[in-house]
Amino acid sequence: MFIGHIPAGYLWTHFFLRWSNGRIAGSRPGRVNILSGLIASILPDFDLFYFYLIDHRQHLHHGYWTHIPAFWLCIMAVWIGIGWLTKHSRIIFSGAIIGSNIFLHLFLDTIVGDIRWLYPLSRQSFSFFHVPATFDWWVLSFILHWTFLFEVAIMGAAGYVFFCSRPSRT
Repeated sequence: MFIGHIPAGYLWTHFFLRWSNGRIAGSRPGRVNILSGLIASILPDFDLFYFYLIDHRQHLHHGYWTHIPAFWLCIMAVWIGIGWLTKHSRIIFSGAIIGSNIFLHLFLDTIVGDIRWLYPLSRQSFSFFHVPATFDWWVLSFILHWTFLFEVAIMGAAGYVFFCSRPSRT
């Protein structure tokens, strides 16, 4: 996924906040909640800094710990556990926003990328579709593959929601 993570994170966070508004303490739509959802929607890809600057593209970045669901399950269990122990519903709610956006990212990466959903029980990687290397520049192979239409649709939906859900200023 190239361009779809942030728009998908926006869509998910927007609808999550609308659904939970008033039902859960701390769930009011707001810039902090939206921003935390957007950052979380790309958080697993922070490993690209390591991939390009240190690893020099020697290993597929989906193999790093930031793309391992079990790692994020542990982090989210601790986060929500702290919120539960301290009885702060806002901590739990922010954990739900962040965790769900991280797992949305991993699901979207599974469309054409290999994600190890069963690690550490298995090293098997899963993806829904395979993108063959049909062009010398690998990016073209992905952009011109039919699965890129998912990203275009996500971008369009996010743009529609963003511009149509804003209050009018008249």
